[in-house]
Amino acid sequence: MIGAVSARVRAVARARRRGRLQGLMLGVTGLLFWASAMAGPAMAAEVTLRLGGPWTTGSNLHKGMERFAEVLAAESKGRFEVKVYPDSQLGDIQQLLTGVQLGTVDLAYLAVGNAGQLKGGAPLNVAYVPHLFASKQQATQALNGPIFTEMYEAVAQGAGVRIFAVYGARSPRAIQTVKGPVRKPEDLKGMRIRIPPIDMLRAAMEAAGAKPVPMGLSDVYTALSRGSIDGQENGFDAAIQFKWHEVAKFWSATDHVFEVAAWYMNERRWQALAPGDREAFRRAAMAGGQLATDLGEALDREGVETLRRSGVTYVVPDTRAFNAAWADIHKPYEGKTWPAGLVDKIRASLR
Repeated sequence: MIGAVSARVRAVARARRRGRLQGLMLGVTGLLFWASAMAGPAMAAEVTLRLGGPWTTGSNLHKGMERFAEVLAAESKGRFEVKVYPDSQLGDIQQLLTGVQLGTVDLAYLAVGNAGQLKGGAPLNVAYVPHLFASKQQATQALNGPIFTEMYEAVAQGAGVRIFAVYGARSPRAIQTVKGPVRKPEDLKGMRIRIPPIDMLRAAMEAAGAKPVPMGLSDVYTALSRGSIDGQENGFDAAIQFKWHEVAKFWSATDHVFEVAAWYMNERRWQALAPGDREAFRRAAMAGGQLATDLGEALDREGVETLRRSGVTYVVPDTRAFNAAWADIHKPYEGKTWPAGLVDKIRASLR
């Protein structure tokens, strides 16, 4: 009898020990599960996108592209991964536009006026009418306003390329030459000046007596050093980053165009995004553009001294003479390239 009782006592003790052990194991398992949940799942991105640009590695615009990738990854909780390709690694401006149109390039960060080459995009040349905008802030405001938003929609419908955000104010465009200094339009007579493929910039150079030469950014240094061209028109953010001041020693601060970089995407892919994802893309573009703008401001503040240290002659030209040369160059485009009265409409919206 006593033996039977002792056996039952020992069995109960063993059961209690097993219960405590199981409870401990459940507690550890629960703790590990909670820690894993707090850390978040280690998941690969659902979508990987390639973002290309012609900008040099380390430039303010390249860093804006990197910030875009970081913010979009955070906004989407890692569902979107953006791989950034600066230095025309995915092609020059024209190749990037074609790639986005075909869908072989997912995203591109380019000048807003580059879309002027696309079907439905010709009216965007109006953004390059000399002295249309008085500042970076004014350009950013206008290019994100209803007048230009309607033009972006026309490009999306006509060419299948969506400009989904316009952020990243660039340095004001000026004229840099191997001959000079350039103080008035007549000083440019006969000079071969590199331009991007934007019709209004071609018209501006022709009105000043120069011979515009469309050319990719990555080819400009060699062309300047070999004498294939006599100069280029762009701002500090391109000229200093591409080191053109090493071979072109005259800078004329015409500041004739304030422009803003734009974020491009294939329209079919844009339409395939959920509305919330589209907003995430726009917020990422705004963040990337703001960083590019801020870094560009620092570059502009230091730009004159950077040029002078390299032996560049920096001049402020005869503004009235250039204004007179460019006063009417937009008029042949009125009612043809863009609706009649568009320039006046834009100017009125800025008051």
